[in-house]
Amino acid sequence: MASKKRKSIGTKQRSSNPVIDFDDDLFLSKENEERYNSVLNSAKLHNEKWLDREILISNIASIRSWLENLGWFDYLCSSHLIYPRLVKLFYANLEKTTSCIAKSFVLGNTVEITPDFIAETLGIPCTGITHFNDIEKSDALEICLERSDINPLMTVTSSHLPIATRILLLLVTNTFLPREGSHTLPSERDLKLVACMKNGTLVNLPYLIVNHILSRPNHLPYPMLISRILTSLNIDIKDEHNVKPKTKKLINKVGLRNCNIKFKDGLWVKLQAVGRAPVREPGVDVGRDIAKEEEEDDGDRFEMWPNVGGSSSGGSRPTMESL
Repeated sequence: MASKKRKSIGTKQRSSNPVIDFDDDLFLSKENEERYNSVLNSAKLHNEKWLDREILISNIASIRSWLENLGWFDYLCSSHLIYPRLVKLFYANLEKTTSCIAKSFVLGNTVEITPDFIAETLGIPCTGITHFNDIEKSDALEICLERSDINPLMTVTSSHLPIATRILLLLVTNTFLPREGSHTLPSERDLKLVACMKNGTLVNLPYLIVNHILSRPNHLPYPMLISRILTSLNIDIKDEHNVKPKTKKLINKVGLRNCNIKFKDGLWVKLQAVGRAPVREPGVDVGRDIAKEEEEDDGDRFEMWPNVGGSSSGGSRPTMESL
């Protein structure tokens, strides 16, 4: 059960030194102010995706039970107004630390985000595993692909995943553990988290989120979550600019169509290359999706290639020489 103790919020202690060459109402240091102005102010927020519960029918209805078992379903079916400037101020003032506490400073107030506080804010558990070292990659692949004939040297991409599993991967790479750049190849950690979600292994998501916040300060993840936390505190933000989450971030029928998934004849099916018939579940798509998708979801089109003479975690195709 999440702790009832809310994070501390207090007034910043003013320095006795009268010489201040930065806006100390917004920043803790000159360095933070410069990082905000030169890097974060123009950076793009890594907005989370959320679920339309109405799509969870037929052959992807199992997603609901998987998420409900973990206590994450209601959280993933909700959205929140985003306060872009406040999110960027939070990351600009984020302290470097080795503890699992995200400490920052927003509009004259000290902010501390702990796993327990995230659990309380989102209404999700704060229990379960905090790393995936004890999970074998081969076991995770079998669960994700729903196949036992797994070659550990194959590079798995989302086109090979069953549709329900692919949607879980979208949530992992865009909401739970968002990352910058291309999503062409899911990481080993991504696949292990998806496997845990499918087999009911309890995962301490609030702990993972705090660590992810601390490890990605320049890439602005979790703007909805941080905005939700800041609005729950005693901070005056009534005049602060806010935006609604973009509808293209909603995983609904339109969103799935952009990922080459369509509801047809009572089933969700994968769309093949132009001119080919849809492929029904179950089964692994060994073809390549070539329809245009959202920029953020380019990583959801991919192929499987053996890593000849290379690491099993790599994503490069074999060369003629290696073949």
